[in-house]
Amino acid sequence: MKNKMLKPLLFSLTLFLTSCGQTSSNNNVSSLEESSFNETSSSVTSETSSKESDSTSDSSVTVVKKDLYASSTGNREGDGSKENPYDFITGVKNLTYGSTLYLLGGTYAFNSSQTITSLITATDITDPHPANSEEQRRVITPAIRDGKQEKVIFDFSSMSYSSSNRGISLNSDYWTVQDFEVKGAGDNGIYIGGNHNIVKHMDVHDCSDTGIQLGRRQSKDTTIESWPSYNSIINCTSHDNHDPSGEDSDGFACKLTTGVGNLFDGCIAYNNVDDGWDLYTKGDSGPIGPVTLKNCIAFNNGITSYGVGTANSDGNGFKLGGESIAVPHVVDNCIAFNNLATGFTDNSNPGTIRVTNCTSYNNGVRDLDANNFDFCRDTATSVNYFKNLLSYCDGYRISPIDGVKAKSNSRDEYKGTVSHSIFYSGLSMLKFDAIQDCDYTLSTKCGTAYKEPNGLSPFVSTTTPQPQASKDVPASVHNDIHTLLRDEEGNVKLGDFLKVNPNSAFATLGENSTPLGADLSGGNKE
Repeated sequence: MKNKMLKPLLFSLTLFLTSCGQTSSNNNVSSLEESSFNETSSSVTSETSSKESDSTSDSSVTVVKKDLYASSTGNREGDGSKENPYDFITGVKNLTYGSTLYLLGGTYAFNSSQTITSLITATDITDPHPANSEEQRRVITPAIRDGKQEKVIFDFSSMSYSSSNRGISLNSDYWTVQDFEVKGAGDNGIYIGGNHNIVKHMDVHDCSDTGIQLGRRQSKDTTIESWPSYNSIINCTSHDNHDPSGEDSDGFACKLTTGVGNLFDGCIAYNNVDDGWDLYTKGDSGPIGPVTLKNCIAFNNGITSYGVGTANSDGNGFKLGGESIAVPHVVDNCIAFNNLATGFTDNSNPGTIRVTNCTSYNNGVRDLDANNFDFCRDTATSVNYFKNLLSYCDGYRISPIDGVKAKSNSRDEYKGTVSHSIFYSGLSMLKFDAIQDCDYTLSTKCGTAYKEPNGLSPFVSTTTPQPQASKDVPASVHNDIHTLLRDEEGNVKLGDFLKVNPNSAFATLGENSTPLGADLSGGNKE
């Protein structure tokens, strides 16, 4: 991902936080070391404090880098030390660029949005140290105790359902927020409107709109140059988000008004009431910037793990467009399975979408006419690029909505250029070897009928990590997927689940005799 420097803002960067309450999340140790803030004094001459010239303001102004602490019981009268921490709002307000705010363990309960913004309003508090470079990045992360990160939860459950009731709004630039849990927001759990931000290893769930969403900061931002760009969402999990209508709450969304260079890497979306990912575009706002998704998983979307779903719930794994607007997204080494509708869909996007090294398995568990791959919906032509794809169904599917049992019958739709891939058509597989044009509607370009010579399944294991709920019947097991399917560094790690069976022919049908489909058995791929 190219890290493009944005033009300096012409107005003073300001910080606005509205809130009340506070605390907690995951126990994995961050790569950041615990602050070496001088715990015996609140003096700016602590051992790790250093002075730097603020390149965004008068060169004579010096800024002291200083790590701080906040807690669920802290207050504005604190000094930011570990013994006398700030509350969350005060900690963020006092955090100079290049510094870290460490969150002490606990549950931080809020009934209003926590907004970090660069917009100027009458109530904003001016931030004297606006960041406009990687060196000035500020970090919010749990503190470390006895070698492990403390558990931090931001609980917004007291919020009512409202489009203004987001949990954390990150509308400024060069911030990192990582390693804790966000739940129960009245709208998005985390909303990103700024640039060059990193949201890493967050567990977001049970919000009344999409768990993590990117979009413009304000309605007057009408051009793609003013929309959020170069943000990275890394190793995050978003699940069980649901709104009353059942048609808005996705796991992740980068849609409508988003700029260029946005990335999702190692993220998991499951049991969200609508889609796993939504990259929707609309005619009145025009195309968004291309989005890159890699090492990501979408499953069980369309109904929550508690059986919540409506007739409006789409249930796609990866929805990659809307309203026939061309955007050339990139999808690599991703997996979709057991989604109520389609696994991967262009959703009428006529742009050249590049889909490589992906696995789509047993999707359409509610919509029995849905596909594992659907890349020419509502378009007369398509020029997508496919390589090392594996589409597979293993027999029967049972709808979690009405209990209807039917044979697996994915009828993949694809047009463009393809190499070393298998699509599904009815109850059969269609294989492609060397690079060639493909068109599912033409017998000469739809692929060659294929059966695995030994009759083996493509996968070592198909035991799902989270049972699919039925409408009004909660799943009997609710696993901690955010921990279960990740390694110690937070990377996706599926082990044998959907790992290509080394004894099957699928293990050598990929390019250069490699396995078909995605490989997330041992962690994220570069």
